[in-house]
Amino acid sequence: MKLEDYQDYQKNNVKASKSQLKEYIQIYADMAKKLKSEDAIELEAVKRNIRDTYPTEIYFTLIDEAEKPVKLTLTETSREYIIPIFTDMREYAVGSAKISKLFLDKLDLKVITPEDIANLAEADECFQGFVINPHSQNFNMDRNGDF
Repeated sequence: MKLEDYQDYQKNNVKASKSQLKEYIQIYADMAKKLKSEDAIELEAVKRNIRDTYPTEIYFTLIDEAEKPVKLTLTETSREYIIPIFTDMREYAVGSAKISKLFLDKLDLKVITPEDIANLAEADECFQGFVINPHSQNFNMDRNGDF
């Protein structure tokens, strides 16, 4: 979602749920399903749109009481993890409710930018990337914003 949309949501309590990235991810998923291949040349334009749009929006994540992002470990024995991020308030509401059931801590919303994610990648070698809208789209990107 664009920062301006979120600010409008905070100020006027308007249901802000517009995310261009979310729409591109849905197009990508629908096309990949029909083409039965994520390497199909027809997907290149959509992949480019996802890469170009990702840095222009803000996202929502979950933080614990220590204000650290919720970490979803890749394996039980690994320290490597990803974080869940959400493209809009509707995705956050549904996804955070499902994720909160897995944790005993009190979890809160935090606005996160692509720059924040890049800083996390630079500061923590165990951070491997993020999953966008994990309960619905479940779209993975790596620590550099690639997929």
